[in-house]
Amino acid sequence: MNPYVGIDFGTTNTAVGLAAPDGAVRLAELPGAGGAPASMWRTVLYFEPGAAPCAGAPAIERYLEHECEGRLVQSIKSHLASASFTRTIIVGRTWTLEDLIATYLGQVRRATAATGVDLGRRAVVGRPVRYWGADDADDDARAVARMKRALAHAGFDEVVLEYEPIAAAVRYAAGLDHDELILVADFGGGTSDFSLVRVGPRITPGDRGAILGTGGLGVGGDSFDARIIDAVIAPALGQGTLYRDELGAVTPVPGWLYSRLRRWHHLSFLKDNDTLRLLDRVEHGALAPDRIGRLGQVVRDDLGLPLHRAVEHAKVALSASAEGVVVVDALDLSAAVRRAPFEDWIHPELDAIDAVLDRVLADASVAATDVDAVFATGGSSLVPAVRQRLAARFGASKLAGGDELTSVAWGLAARARQLFG
Repeated sequence: MNPYVGIDFGTTNTAVGLAAPDGAVRLAELPGAGGAPASMWRTVLYFEPGAAPCAGAPAIERYLEHECEGRLVQSIKSHLASASFTRTIIVGRTWTLEDLIATYLGQVRRATAATGVDLGRRAVVGRPVRYWGADDADDDARAVARMKRALAHAGFDEVVLEYEPIAAAVRYAAGLDHDELILVADFGGGTSDFSLVRVGPRITPGDRGAILGTGGLGVGGDSFDARIIDAVIAPALGQGTLYRDELGAVTPVPGWLYSRLRRWHHLSFLKDNDTLRLLDRVEHGALAPDRIGRLGQVVRDDLGLPLHRAVEHAKVALSASAEGVVVVDALDLSAAVRRAPFEDWIHPELDAIDAVLDRVLADASVAATDVDAVFATGGSSLVPAVRQRLAARFGASKLAGGDELTSVAWGLAARARQLFG
């Protein structure tokens, strides 16, 4: 019998949970670096002429083997709510967003099949409380419809979309022998979601009566990375400098080029003919040629992956120490990032998160003191400033965690067994 399947299709990472009929849950194995088994993949696709697309860790390895040739597409989930993004041309072929997602999920299906696991045709798939870029109900409906079409194209024709924080609540509840009122704080790459949920041995977290409130916003780990790019990377690539145009006038380097550096999915689509011609003109007249040269190299050599990896590595280091370093060997770039300034840079995002928590608690008529535990999941839940905000509101003793990167996939699989079993 096929396992019950839960798919955590994330902005940054994807994981698949598998629940057996007896309730045991495990994570599907995917080929990681060097072919070693891994519990998750980066949500990336790699395209090159004359070859089939590849996804996840194999895509990154192939991209690096070919010295960043071809096209690496990242953060495809972040386009789901967008009315303006309908299709793109990659290596001479037109792709819709649904095509890209279905291709990625098809690669996940084939990877698990290689380990003897058939994902079948039904699954519970995670969704954020609020999709990145969704401003209203129409945007949300568009994202849901697109995701369902992509899943159908990937062979999943019986699908339930479940809030990701509800899946995390299922994971937390698996270890309880009593009932609790918990806040699930799910900090993803593109969004942060919060749910007030009653959990316990006698309660099904997905039941309507168990969910007291939900809220979300388009702020996540990528937003924190963007602040490091604004403060550290963009100036090193010439932001704020000048160039001499064809008429001899001295003018600022266009700022919009640097806004595209802030997110993977924008940088991935920056390499077009118009931008390359603009970069040629800017480099030719640059008054800070070394820095502008780095910018041109990032775009022409498709260095989004090493750039964002280096930024993320520095951010992760700040969770354990007072300083991290952004190192991009291809750009001959090394820049220190200190925790105190970083926490100042992300202050607006932390305030926005606090405002959503205010609304979730107020709408449910629940005081912070009534919450028994805060289950924080997702990579950015480990950022000290995030945990300090949660501790200040709910009390440090109430903060719980564990399996921060895979708890949602685990809970989605358990929900699949509840719904389909």
